[in-house]
Amino acid sequence: MRPGQRSTGLGRGACHLALCVALGISAIACGEEPASEAPVARPVKMLELGAGSSTARLEYPGEISAVQHSEMAFEVPGKIIEFPVREGQQVEKGELLARLDPRDFDAELGKARANVAQAKSDYERYKTLYDQGVEAKATMEAKQRRYEVTLADLETTRKAVEDTRLIAPFAGRVARKLVRDFQNVNAKEPVLILQDASSLEIVVSVPERDLTAGRPERTPEEASRILAPAVTVTSISGRSFPATIKEFATTADPVTRTFQVTLAFANPADVNILPGMTAKVTINRPGADRGEVGFSIPAAATLADESGQATVWVVDRDSMTVRRTEVELGELSGAEVEVRSGLSRSDLIAISGVHQLREGMPVRRLEP
Repeated sequence: MRPGQRSTGLGRGACHLALCVALGISAIACGEEPASEAPVARPVKMLELGAGSSTARLEYPGEISAVQHSEMAFEVPGKIIEFPVREGQQVEKGELLARLDPRDFDAELGKARANVAQAKSDYERYKTLYDQGVEAKATMEAKQRRYEVTLADLETTRKAVEDTRLIAPFAGRVARKLVRDFQNVNAKEPVLILQDASSLEIVVSVPERDLTAGRPERTPEEASRILAPAVTVTSISGRSFPATIKEFATTADPVTRTFQVTLAFANPADVNILPGMTAKVTINRPGADRGEVGFSIPAAATLADESGQATVWVVDRDSMTVRRTEVELGELSGAEVEVRSGLSRSDLIAISGVHQLREGMPVRRLEP
């Protein structure tokens, strides 16, 4: 440092640090870039095409109902004076559900009994006179017919008295009360709904194209064994309940061109399934029954390219990367679509997240 010159405070250490920084920057600029991290494999659900993929999984929506369901009504009109049941109450067969005021019917019953007694007396008297040859046969027969008419009237009136009591025809649950206590009701007017929910059923509408492969000689039992139907309740996730085909219509609805199929299933004890809940029926229809030469895959696994061509993502088993493959699609049945060409029996395809995949993207299997 020259005489009179002040120190700037930078010593050799500072100069050395500045030199190192400069050399570091130069090394980064001239040297190789740091190695990038390997891309993360995207998890997707996969379907392996093979013997099992020739089975189409079809779904049909429906509404659950009780096997035994009755809108209970009185056979006679009157005023309700007793309505002991509550909504949701379990009742036994033969239990009283409601009762009408019986006084008018009791009065009619008393009158009918009096008419029977009078007619019987007249008939017996004229029968005695006829046997004695005093009275004509036609008069005696008229009294006999009158007596028989009064007996019939008595039975009708007695039944009317019995009909003032509404009795449960089967054990079940009071699903809903349709009228109020002490209300006047007409004959045949529903007053409550009684359901036996121990066994449930569901009615679905099946498109005619899904029935073309069915054989008309099959019984409901045979169809249940082959199709393995199951019921999935909308409000209960992750569970399905085995069902059996109870009956199926052989005449299509003239408007919708669908056929009604009724399936029955047991009400499980650990969950609360009630009539009126929405559900869907799934069946596994073998492709051999349809005469298919291709595959049935989830419709959600397909997508269209820029030209509108249907494609699927095929997974390369060695590199676990995807490639886009064009396919020819057939008919759509439920949640499944037929693939007529473009895939082979040994292919592995992605069936979830297909819109987020890109050519050559690595993937890994996501277990369901």
